[in-house]
Amino acid sequence: MSPKKKTSSEGTQSRQTGDPKADPKAALTPLTAPVQSRLSSPARFSLVVLCSLLVSSVLFTLTSSVTVGDLGLVSKHLEEWWEVGGLVAWRAVEVGLAWIFGLDSCDVASFLFLTHLPTYTLLSFFYGVRPTSVLTSYAITVLSTVIPFALLRQPSSVHNLSHAPSGTVANRGILQDRLTTVYTTLTATSIFSVVLYASYATWLPVQLVTRFESIPDISAVHAGPSGLPVLFITLIPVGYAVRDFLFVSSAGHSKSPADDVETEERPGEYLFESIYRKTWGRLSVKTRILASRTFLLASVILLNTIVQVAGTIRSVSVAGAFSWGSIWAVATLAVGGVFGWVEAVDGV
Repeated sequence: MSPKKKTSSEGTQSRQTGDPKADPKAALTPLTAPVQSRLSSPARFSLVVLCSLLVSSVLFTLTSSVTVGDLGLVSKHLEEWWEVGGLVAWRAVEVGLAWIFGLDSCDVASFLFLTHLPTYTLLSFFYGVRPTSVLTSYAITVLSTVIPFALLRQPSSVHNLSHAPSGTVANRGILQDRLTTVYTTLTATSIFSVVLYASYATWLPVQLVTRFESIPDISAVHAGPSGLPVLFITLIPVGYAVRDFLFVSSAGHSKSPADDVETEERPGEYLFESIYRKTWGRLSVKTRILASRTFLLASVILLNTIVQVAGTIRSVSVAGAFSWGSIWAVATLAVGGVFGWVEAVDGV
C-alpha cells in the first residue's frame, strides 16, 4: 500500500471513529457550540426580553439606596396595574425592535443610550436629580439589555473589524480612519447642539413653564450664547453614538448579489409593488440601511420620551413630553440626512 493511500485510509478511519484531531468540527458538540447556534431565533429573542427585564429589576433593586431618594421626589406614583404593565410592555417593545432590526450589542448600547437620553437629560438639567442617581439609572437601563444581546447575538462585521473576513466590510479604511471619526462625530454633535440651542432660545421655555407643572429649574434654557460651548461639549458622546449607529452601519455594508432589487416592471404586479419598486426599491442598500435606522431611532426617541416622561415624571403632560422628545427626534433626522449627503458626495 502506498503512503498516500495509507494516509487517506487512516483519515477515513479517523472520521468514522470520530477522532476530533482529524475532524475539528467533530469536537464541536451541542454542549460546546455557541449559544447562538444551539437556540432558535424565537427562543433567543424570548431570552433577551426576559433577561433584560430580570437584570434591570435586580440591578435597580440593588441600587435603590442610590437612586430612589432623588428619583422618588420627581417620580409619579403608579397605582394602577395597567400603568406598571404599560411601562414593562413598552420596554419589551423597545428590546423587540432592536432584535427585529438585527442590532448587535454595540448597536443596542448606542440605541438605548440615545433613546433614553432626553429623559435623563431632563432629570439632570431641569429637575436637579443628582448625577450619581442619573448615571446609575442610565447605566442600568443600557447594560440590562446590552448584556443579553452580547450573549445571544454575534457582533456584526462593522463592530468586529479585526476579525471580519476580507470583503465583508466596505470602506474599512474610512471606518478605521481617526480623522473621519472625529469629523463625523463633531458634525453630529454640532447638529444636536444647534437644534437644542435654537429650541432653548425660542419656544421651549414656554413649553417647560406651561406643560411641566412645578418644574424646579429652567435656568439652562436662559444661559444664552455663553452656554453653547458647554452644551456642545456635553453632547460629544451623543455625536459619537449617533455616528456609530447610523454612519458606521450604513457605510460599512458590503453589497452582495442578494442586495440587488429588480427595478424593471413585471407583468401582473400589484400597485403597492410598483410603488415600492419605483421609490424605496431604487435606493441603494446603504441608503436604505441609513434611512431605516434614522427613522427607527427618531421614532423610538420620540415615543420613549413620551412614555417615560409623561408616564413616570410627576405633573408632566403628554403634550409637554412630546415637545421635549420632538427636539431630539428632529435633530436625529437632520443628522441622518447629513450623513446620507456625505455618503452620496464622497461615494462611500
